[in-house]
Amino acid sequence: MKYSIFSKSIIFFSLITALVSCKQTIKSEADSHEDYPEDGRPSVTELIKEMDANTDHKLSKSEVHGPLADDFSKIDTNDDGFLSQEELENAPKPERGKSRKVDNSNNVQTDFEVTVNVNPSLFIKERMLQEIKQEERTLADGTVALCYIITTASQPHEHKMGPWCPTHINDSKDKGGIWFKDDKVYDVDGHFIANLKDFYSDEEWALFREDGSIKVTETQDECEAAARPDVDEKYHNYCVQCLPDYYKEKVSTYVIPVKPMYLESPNSLGGNGIGIAFNGVNFDAAAPTHAILAAHTLAPLDDAGGHVNPHSGYHYHAVTGATKEVAQTDEHAPMLGYALDGFGIYAHKDSNGKAITDLDDCNGHYDTIRGYHYHAGDAGSNKILGCLHGISGSLTVEN
Repeated sequence: MKYSIFSKSIIFFSLITALVSCKQTIKSEADSHEDYPEDGRPSVTELIKEMDANTDHKLSKSEVHGPLADDFSKIDTNDDGFLSQEELENAPKPERGKSRKVDNSNNVQTDFEVTVNVNPSLFIKERMLQEIKQEERTLADGTVALCYIITTASQPHEHKMGPWCPTHINDSKDKGGIWFKDDKVYDVDGHFIANLKDFYSDEEWALFREDGSIKVTETQDECEAAARPDVDEKYHNYCVQCLPDYYKEKVSTYVIPVKPMYLESPNSLGGNGIGIAFNGVNFDAAAPTHAILAAHTLAPLDDAGGHVNPHSGYHYHAVTGATKEVAQTDEHAPMLGYALDGFGIYAHKDSNGKAITDLDDCNGHYDTIRGYHYHAGDAGSNKILGCLHGISGSLTVEN
């Protein structure tokens, strides 16, 4: 085995008019607004589409924010821990003109002795499409702050992208990527594909043909039909790979506060980017394994922990040590990049190979050198970060 570890917050009618915590938007010239009513407010269908991080067509409490999270128990009428389309459609709507706003003014932690500002010189210059600049921008909670504007093509500098799917059950591990289950990482070689029935204890897995060839998406159209939440039935039991060349024109723009601002209560991650590696590639939230596996598809990551989707292009769901690391002067884990709230992201293990254990739910903690900061989750966990403890900036991806 190559590794021992694997390595749209939307306003909900007027109820979430100011749902701004962890606001991370991905825009495309092809974005459709057909689901929006004539008054311009998003429909429930669009709400679920934008906020459903794991694409299971319902919203858990970890996927919602602000007033919707506050009223979760009221809307969840069957007490199953999820908000269905029907429950959202039947949710009470506030009176016009009386929208609620998220107020984090009393939620900012101010007693840290050390807060470390974002250092733009750490980014790989060759991966930047424009010179990093400073501008005043409005953050997710409405706070206006000085921010860095970082524009990239989300293309790695330190490693190649892929491979992802082997093409025959006799292919060795160098022909495929990696996958994870129960916090462990597995090489996606031909043998792995051939034994998926046993791996998942499910007789419906059949990603290969009688001649041993593996069913792999081979065109952009096939990729997009198989990579969507409601996988086209034609591509059930396929190994799904989208190639970087399909989306090489995408441009990612990150807005990150120069000085991070810690919140006493964390915000759940949205369904888009959660941070940026020093090479300009997006650190993403957990891969939507429920939707992937439900269609008996596999969407491997490459050895660097990344793959491609139609929305954001190439991005990471795991940290495997393939990207630029900034060593620390002590034995602390090296730095990998920044979260959208401006707090640094560091590797899972320190220089002695020891995992950090005193982390909060966001995978963060404080020390007197780095201030508050995060550590990427173990590569097999499908969780780089658990949440954000600072006021978030934003990520916009355009063609």
